[in-house]
Amino acid sequence: MHWRIERSSAPAAVSVPLLEALDLVKDYRTGSEVRRALDGVSLSVGPGRFLSVMGPSGSGKSTLLHLLGGLDRPTGGEVMLRRRALSALSDRELTEYRRQVGFVFQSFNLVPVLTVAENVALPLVIDGRRRAEVDRRVRDTVAAVGLEEQADALPSRLSGGEQQRTAIARALVTEPAVLLADEPTGNLDSATGEQLLSVLKAAQRDREQAIVVVTHDPNVAAAGDEVLHLRDGAVTGRIDLGCGGDGSPPAQRLAAWLGDGAG
Repeated sequence: MHWRIERSSAPAAVSVPLLEALDLVKDYRTGSEVRRALDGVSLSVGPGRFLSVMGPSGSGKSTLLHLLGGLDRPTGGEVMLRRRALSALSDRELTEYRRQVGFVFQSFNLVPVLTVAENVALPLVIDGRRRAEVDRRVRDTVAAVGLEEQADALPSRLSGGEQQRTAIARALVTEPAVLLADEPTGNLDSATGEQLLSVLKAAQRDREQAIVVVTHDPNVAAAGDEVLHLRDGAVTGRIDLGCGGDGSPPAQRLAAWLGDGAG
């Protein structure tokens, strides 16, 4: 099954790309068998752009995020930040690259002995930021995700949704150039999910962050400027929600696009 590609099969044009993937291939070897998780995936995300990535389980979405974040290396192709290839970076430079990227994964990876505020502060402390700056950023970011009253609570005292919000706050507090999120609203009720989307959209708008979100939820995907669909590791469709169309809301356009491609 292949999804209809609206406008063009090429990546959406971006005047000044911030994050790029060029013909990414990722193979995993088990004994004599090789499984291809990604097969020639390309994308381009500019500052202040929001890309949603959809696809069924096993389509390569999480693998793509790991490659974009420099947590794994591709078998073929290239990831570039501001036109500089990750393959050309030393280990030290790759660490610096990761500091420019905020991660939100399905597993929250919170430190159990630290409070919400301390978990959010952790990347700033590791980066050697001044105490006053750390306190200000943590306070503002915790408030932005609606966790002021839980700031002194340990993760064990939080609901799954509150832990997810803590993880998102920790990713946002460094004001990264790029934010990568894997199902960021998967553990949230609809109202809290809408609040988190508002936070992400504000970061996109006010801080010119490039955002890449993996999601199975069309309502979340519709918050993006562009939606990329993967199946079996390959791009099977793209739609630009920011231009063209009949003037209908993005969620409605996306639903129609997905429906048209389901045959």
